[in-house]
Amino acid sequence: MPSLRDQTDRILAELLAALRREAPNAADPAGVAHDLEVHQIELELQNRELRQAQQALEESRDRYVDLYDHAPVAYASLTGEGRITQLNLTAAQLLGIERARGEGLFLGTRLAPGDGRVLLSSLGRVLSTGEEESHEVGLGRPPATRRDLRLTIRRETPRPAEATPPTCRVILSDITEITQARAALLAERHFLQSVVDGVSDPIVVIGTDCRLLLMNQAARQAANVPVEGRCGLPCYSALNGRDAPCDSAEHPCPVPQVLAGGLPVKVVHRDLWADGRTHWIEVIGSRLLSHTGEILGVIESSRDITEHLDLTARLQARELQLAHLAEHDPLTDLPNRILFADRLRQAMRHSHRERRKVALLFLDLDHFKSINDSLGHATGDLILQQAARRMRTLVREGDTVARMGGDEFTVILGALTQGSDAGLIAHKLIAAFDEPFEVADRLLYVTASIGLSLYPDDGTELETLVRNADSAMYCAKAQGRNTFRFYTEDMTAQALAQVALESDLRQALARAEFVLHYQSQIELATSRLVGCEALIRWQHPTLGLVEPGRFIPLAESTGLIVPISAWVVRTAAAQIKVWQDQDLLTDSAIWINLSGRDTQNPNLAATIAGICGEVGIDPGDLAVEITETWIMANPDVAAENIRRLEALGVAVGIDDFGTGYASLAALNRLAIREIKIDRALVAGLPADPGGRAIVRAVIALGQTLGLRIVAEGVETPAQADFLKAEGCGIGQGYLFSRPLPAAEFEICARGASRNGP
Repeated sequence: MPSLRDQTDRILAELLAALRREAPNAADPAGVAHDLEVHQIELELQNRELRQAQQALEESRDRYVDLYDHAPVAYASLTGEGRITQLNLTAAQLLGIERARGEGLFLGTRLAPGDGRVLLSSLGRVLSTGEEESHEVGLGRPPATRRDLRLTIRRETPRPAEATPPTCRVILSDITEITQARAALLAERHFLQSVVDGVSDPIVVIGTDCRLLLMNQAARQAANVPVEGRCGLPCYSALNGRDAPCDSAEHPCPVPQVLAGGLPVKVVHRDLWADGRTHWIEVIGSRLLSHTGEILGVIESSRDITEHLDLTARLQARELQLAHLAEHDPLTDLPNRILFADRLRQAMRHSHRERRKVALLFLDLDHFKSINDSLGHATGDLILQQAARRMRTLVREGDTVARMGGDEFTVILGALTQGSDAGLIAHKLIAAFDEPFEVADRLLYVTASIGLSLYPDDGTELETLVRNADSAMYCAKAQGRNTFRFYTEDMTAQALAQVALESDLRQALARAEFVLHYQSQIELATSRLVGCEALIRWQHPTLGLVEPGRFIPLAESTGLIVPISAWVVRTAAAQIKVWQDQDLLTDSAIWINLSGRDTQNPNLAATIAGICGEVGIDPGDLAVEITETWIMANPDVAAENIRRLEALGVAVGIDDFGTGYASLAALNRLAIREIKIDRALVAGLPADPGGRAIVRAVIALGQTLGLRIVAEGVETPAQADFLKAEGCGIGQGYLFSRPLPAAEFEICARGASRNGP
């Protein structure tokens, strides 16, 4: 028979069942053997069951040990003396010890100083009473970082057959983060209480049951409540000493309204203080919500507004005065821009309904700036006040005279049958300024220029009427001042064109629409090319090539001339670098025109030097021309800039010489190198006797000062011959060449070099 150990349980069970079915006579020897065989199989099956049960028990024990050792909670068993008899791996890691060395260790040695005694006392009580205890202790001794532990101590039940001393099971929970969060929460509560106490207004928090939850220091002082407060009492009792909720006309309660409606509620209490004065207390109630949006109660803040109400009453007494000041000019007491705009809109609406006209007069005092500059602003203010009084006496009661600022005034004439009627008023206003102004025993004569626009003829919008009247006023100034002019459509077209041009000009640099043309400068005695002048042109996308005379004044008035000038300098410098690399104009300079803003810029020389350094040319390869008008506008600044340019090697000349008012002393002090005779003086040569005399004088002056003398606008051989005969060294004009783009100028320059002497 095969070994029973080699058979499966199923085979053994089948064999046992078969043997039991045979059941031979027990007295027969064969029957005895049969019974033995049955018994042997039964024993084998029982042994197998025992082995399986033992294996299951061992696996269960292993799982328990594994769970115990790797449980997320630290466990340890302690004797009554606090010594460790058993601990899991989590506890060993928490205590920072090896598990094998932990047994027998006094746990108190791992706790913060003093906490070991707490442990021993608790162990004694737990072993004695069997009641569980919990303590918070520190883990770690200096200099190690302290962590916080919660020790939960329970008495272990001994096994029946064990005679070992009783022990306690201790759960060690790391609560460092919990204690830190608790400390942070306490600090936050203290901070919030400090913040609330720092508020000068009384603040209380009332629960939905009207019980007092919190009050700040100001509220305690106002209610004469002890420092510990009266939290938990009904608010009406704690704060007002009442037996029932406040609900009177003098003390309305906001709490029911806030709880019912959810919105903030403001009420005013009327209190009679002990000093006999009535005080008005403003109480604002708002909801206190939990993080889930549940209404926890009402926050009430109170403020004594008695002084505020008194101040409001006083302010109301001044309200009309302040409104007047807000809408009137403080110097002349005339309506200011704000009230003027309102009055004009009203007049336009009335005239529209009545089908009549409104005239807007824009008046500006002539040469008023010179009075302020020479006699002072105090004198100017007195004249403005007198002018305002004169104008008010000449208009109807329903008309408006307003001051727009500075020396600008406007007059609104409403309900006119015909626009020409406004001319009569304008004439009277002009005549009123014929009389002198008496200021500090001095008679001063000041005239005025007036522009007129009509509603609805010249515009139906306020801004349009003002703009058109202003344009008409400037037309009056351009036609001699001390007069008036009506607005015309032609003037509007010109103004709009100018506005559009300015808008395009602001984008021209970004769009790279500027170009430089170059005009030759010819030595009259030899016909040799000795230089050129860079002249800016604007390649407008719709207007074509725009001459500088059309856009340079606009650029100067708007300040755009500064970046444009920088572009001219950079472009010209780059061009002369290209030509020098091609062995062209190696001994000549490119002359560039600078504006008045450039001459007043203290960084002018540094800017030019920086550009030349970037491009890689010598600053002496550039030369600049400045008009004498700009130089004399601020000769000190101009002189300093010219000195700095000369120090760089940049030659400086005066353009359009003979048309301004530069003095000989200024010319000598400025140390310029060139004067350019204006084309207006050259145009009449040689027939014009006056022109001849002026040109001779300019040439003689230049020769005396050792200056380079250039005549521009040379268009005929006769002009060139005259200038050469008188000693003018250089000519520039259409006789020699028009201003040309760089490529065309280069061709001409090469031809001049081949044909030169």
